[in-house]
Amino acid sequence: MRNKFSRIAKDLVNHVNDSNELSFIFKTKIHVIITFYIYGREKITFEDLCKITNSTVSRTTIQTILSEGVKLGYLKKFVDKSDKRKKYFSCEQLKPVLEKWHNQQQKIFI
Repeated sequence: MRNKFSRIAKDLVNHVNDSNELSFIFKTKIHVIITFYIYGREKITFEDLCKITNSTVSRTTIQTILSEGVKLGYLKKFVDKSDKRKKYFSCEQLKPVLEKWHNQQQKIFI
């Protein structure tokens, strides 16, 4: 069992040093949490993310990560047509990368 955790740790370290999508996703623990929540929900707003994280991270940090993700093209921001104040985030373009990473992690635990 310990060997499996060691392999996952090595995998995470390798991705931090990449210069691709996984580098963004695994940059910090909060990057991972935000990306996974965005991917796991159909619609999620900045305010939703602030509530979900239960004040474990500042609003400014969440906003910075969202802005970084949009700037890099990993996240997309959509304005709600019926309520222009609501802006939703998605990361559908990360789907192949996230699913590949997930499948690799499952192989470790088999």
